[in-house]
Amino acid sequence: MSHTFSILPHIHLTNDFLVSKQVLDRLPLPLIFVAPTRHILWRNRYASWFHASRKTVRLLLQQVVQKDEYQRIAPVILSSGVEVAVESQPVRNLTGTVEGYLIWISDNLSGIAGDFLQTGIAIAQDAHFILGNYTARMLLGQGIVGRPWNSVYWLPSWHVVLRRGQHVFFTLIQDSYEIRIHTHYPWAIIEAIPQRLVDDDRIAVQFASAMMHEIRNPLTALSGYVELALMKISNEDAKYQLTQAMTEIDRLSRLTSDLMWLSESQKIRKQWCDLQALVEKAWSVVQTGMIPKLTIDMQVQDSRIFADPDKFEQIFINLFKNAAEASPSGATVRVWFRQDDKAHYVYIEDDGAGIPDEVLRTLFVERRTTKAHGHGLGLFIVKQIVDAHGARLEIASSPRKGTSVSVALPYPDPQ
Repeated sequence: MSHTFSILPHIHLTNDFLVSKQVLDRLPLPLIFVAPTRHILWRNRYASWFHASRKTVRLLLQQVVQKDEYQRIAPVILSSGVEVAVESQPVRNLTGTVEGYLIWISDNLSGIAGDFLQTGIAIAQDAHFILGNYTARMLLGQGIVGRPWNSVYWLPSWHVVLRRGQHVFFTLIQDSYEIRIHTHYPWAIIEAIPQRLVDDDRIAVQFASAMMHEIRNPLTALSGYVELALMKISNEDAKYQLTQAMTEIDRLSRLTSDLMWLSESQKIRKQWCDLQALVEKAWSVVQTGMIPKLTIDMQVQDSRIFADPDKFEQIFINLFKNAAEASPSGATVRVWFRQDDKAHYVYIEDDGAGIPDEVLRTLFVERRTTKAHGHGLGLFIVKQIVDAHGARLEIASSPRKGTSVSVALPYPDPQ
């Protein structure tokens, strides 16, 4: 005996036999499951949006269990101050006995999403927008809720964004906003962050990179002293300790180089480039220190892109390093190319462990790394280069199935 109910026009649930608690927990609205004894058995992560006095909650629960059928019950005040209507549906077991009552908010959710936020938030399901706060409506269009995803011409196509079994992350620039698209089947969530807020976050990086200039000279001297000691010492234990010290010095050197790179001007000098030559050059740079050893499958012959060759080579170097550190020995890194009437697309795929979902969701929001000795700047640098090209970055990853990174490069403006 099933009981189907609608939360929004494009969200339908059938008890908890077809929709697991894990899915309900990620659903972007408050849900509470109440026992017939009027005790709250479970609440999802958004249930904190419910905000009412203890007396109001008690009266609410009393209304819920008065009927063993669907009902629309008294409104409540959310923590944002918005008054919303509440609905309830009994959930039965296979014998038809009521196990409890699922409570949810049924009103338009634009107020919940935070109309007061400077950041735009929009959510889509079934290739249609189901929610958008004020900033998102200004960016996507006032009538965006209910409209098809593909009606916004500058967004990636819905079939590209939503891939069953894959967590995908996009980033692009539009109308002075940094657009971040996170997908978690069956939803796609858009964050539109004003670029001035993103730029404010870079002040700390610029300060740190300035400090790196002061650190680099003594670090180089320290490396020379350790190398000299290794040449003269014969004690194996001491040699091992000095070798470990040299490993840490090398890691610090890479960090200082990356931070100093971030502080440099990102002026892009685009020209037509031979893609195969760029890939081969970057692969040769990375391959010498690559452990484990990987092979590369290049399908970029006779392909050309309009980009800054030095900067784009840095993209390949960083992504190849990531692939080497995430993949088992003998794995393959694939690089391929396609084009359509809008852009050139370059893809780099590996067979590594993949990026955990919690890391993928916060990429570029905070500095993240999944490596034991990583500093999390590799993908950050890739993003800076892609943004400077006016291109679009896409990252798709599945646990234990590898990661795919693509860059969509626009064609040059006609002269």
